[in-house]
Amino acid sequence: MTDTEAAARLARRYPAPRRRWWILVAIVLSVVGLAWLVVSGGHWATQVPTARVDAFDVRSDTLIHVTVTVDRPDPNRGAECALSAQAVTYDTVGELTVSVPPGGTGLTQLEVDLKTFKRATTAVVDSCQWTG
Repeated sequence: MTDTEAAARLARRYPAPRRRWWILVAIVLSVVGLAWLVVSGGHWATQVPTARVDAFDVRSDTLIHVTVTVDRPDPNRGAECALSAQAVTYDTVGELTVSVPPGGTGLTQLEVDLKTFKRATTAVVDSCQWTG
């Protein structure tokens, strides 16, 4: 067997690797898509107003005094937050929507009186959203 026959036989047995350009394209698209997901997720995750109940004081069977801190990433926009008071049985016994006008600082502390129809044991923030 000659060298050329042996080389031809080896070439048939072990063909040249195929160029798989689509693997490179898939990797590049995956990296770009993942980068977009991380950037857009991080950007939009911090763009909503949030609030927390810092303190509450049950003043009577029909009134609870609540101290709420509202955090607005953009202080130039107003926000509304829904508060509710709960009884010992976890029933909602009072609801109130508090508004924070545009301007001021990002953190705004509010003190509100929430009227209830039954004795409340706690107050919670249900939701917050931008206004206007």
